[in-house]
Amino acid sequence: MWLSFVLELNYQLPISRFGIEPRTAKGLIGIFLSPMAHGDVYHLVSNTIPMLFLGAALFFFYPRIAGIVFFRAYFWTNILVWLFARPYNHIGASGIVYGLAFFLIFFGFFRRDIRSILISLITLILYGSVFYGVLPGDPRISWESHLGGALVGVYSAITFSSKSKI
Repeated sequence: MWLSFVLELNYQLPISRFGIEPRTAKGLIGIFLSPMAHGDVYHLVSNTIPMLFLGAALFFFYPRIAGIVFFRAYFWTNILVWLFARPYNHIGASGIVYGLAFFLIFFGFFRRDIRSILISLITLILYGSVFYGVLPGDPRISWESHLGGALVGVYSAITFSSKSKI
């Protein structure tokens, strides 16, 4: 994300133009590139910090399923945005952040073991405000990415909660 931002800023590469443009052929590239593009430094930092924390928690506590959960949060979220979002250039990694946050919050409640419940509670305390982000608000913010990530995170939590080896 940071490399893309620096390249766009210093070399005027139009990376942010390759966001997800729903239901367009051009927008398909955004499924892969949109999480790398950010509108400004504030947008970048506000995705970087939770991505690092939530990603580290996911890969540290659930290493066997972390790659699959991250892949789902990245691609399935962006596919949902491409299919269902309003016509707009959707950029940023917040859909992934929401996918990881919702996975970590709901996994413990579905799994019902003490460690996972503690991880869920800590994530809920630190990132509980994500529940507000799935609702439409500021038209410049892709709440559709947030909602897509939330749905993918909950779905992933449900599908992995019954697995014996996590």
